[in-house]
Amino acid sequence: MRSSKTIIILLMAFFIASLSSYAQTKTRAAEEMSVKLQQKVLLSKDQTEKVKDILANYFSNMDKATLEMSKKSVESILDKKQKAKYDIIKNDWWSSVQKAADKEE
Repeated sequence: MRSSKTIIILLMAFFIASLSSYAQTKTRAAEEMSVKLQQKVLLSKDQTEKVKDILANYFSNMDKATLEMSKKSVESILDKKQKAKYDIIKNDWWSSVQKAADKEE
């Protein structure tokens, strides 16, 4: 009886550790992709944080509707010059975002 409780506790600890690792990996991917966009279109620190939050939301709920909403949200925080640069790289960048998301799944 005691050993079965120990096994259950160990399994629960492993499950919790796995979830934590999964969340950290998604956060890291969102951060890496937001920094890539920052470098390409010269985002401010505040804009970069917003992009990171948008991507973290997308990574936690990856469906077509969330993707479209994420694209619109990213575009909404860009100024005119940034938008011009973004329009040039957006397809490649979003492709990279989706690859990062798939890799982290």
